[in-house]
Amino acid sequence: TPSPSVTPPLVTPSPTPSVTPTPTQLVGTARVVINEIAWAGTDANAADEWVELYNAGNASANMEGWTLFEGETKIITLTKSIAPGAYYLIERTDDRTVSDVVADVYAPFGGSGLKNLPGGEDLTLRDAGGSVIDSVPCSGGWYAGNNSPKSTMERLNPSESGTISANWASNSGSIRNGLDATGGPISGTPRARNSVAK
Repeated sequence: TPSPSVTPPLVTPSPTPSVTPTPTQLVGTARVVINEIAWAGTDANAADEWVELYNAGNASANMEGWTLFEGETKIITLTKSIAPGAYYLIERTDDRTVSDVVADVYAPFGGSGLKNLPGGEDLTLRDAGGSVIDSVPCSGGWYAGNNSPKSTMERLNPSESGTISANWASNSGSIRNGLDATGGPISGTPRARNSVAK
């Protein structure tokens, strides 16, 4: 008698689980630049100087311990933070330099303030570790700005180097922001888009 045939059971293989790749997380980067320099002061007072920083990156920058140098002289230590796309206002001596705009930090600038034409200053922004973040080498004379009228020196493009003289121009007068210590209009744009910005 022949043995009955045995059909083996069908085994359906388990499907290999698909793995969904984790999306790459983009890490934000701050890019803080020296954006505007009021080296001539204001009509109210030639000593009412100010410097504006701008964060052209996509992440906030913690400014605690950062410093601004005039040549080899530290003129101020910074605090707080700067959000992406935001401005940071540094005023000399007190918060009356730009009377209607609150400064992020103010203090007497080291040395004797910023030189007027025909001289100038090398300005350097350093982080808390001392690394150079941005620089504007103007010891041979400011790239732009005027002593009369007292127009600021504005950066055209924050994505281009601050060492390039063609990347700076005087406030055009078409856009102005802020009032000086006596309530007069400032020929500059503290904490606002530069008149010459690209």
